[in-house]
Amino acid sequence: MKKIKLICIIIFIVSCARKVEPTPENINKIFASRDFTFEFNPLNGDKKSISFRNDYLVYKSDKPTYRREISYEEVLLINNFIQNIVHLHSEQLDINTTSYYSIKNTAYKVVIIPDQEDFYFDALLKTLKLDKVK
Repeated sequence: MKKIKLICIIIFIVSCARKVEPTPENINKIFASRDFTFEFNPLNGDKKSISFRNDYLVYKSDKPTYRREISYEEVLLINNFIQNIVHLHSEQLDINTTSYYSIKNTAYKVVIIPDQEDFYFDALLKTLKLDKVK
């Protein structure tokens, strides 16, 4: 019984995403999996996320989950958006005192704290026509 518990604990530890620095190399490792989540975590706790799974976009928020195919143009737009917030990343800010973004898959997690306001994610949702999801 002790061996089974030990094996379960080891599997759990190994399966957790490892937090890495927000560098282009690390973000590209996450994108290469083609199965990742881009999440916005505002201070008010109203988390929103866009997940990408096998050419599908899955939007999760306080509204019902929405799923649809994603176009190549939208992929380029999202990639450009993520590049822009990575360039705004601030080492001085703390996730306990400001809103932040995370990009993650099963192996890696990158936390980005942009030195800007929260409106960026809402602009992305509006462009992708996800702000009116019912």
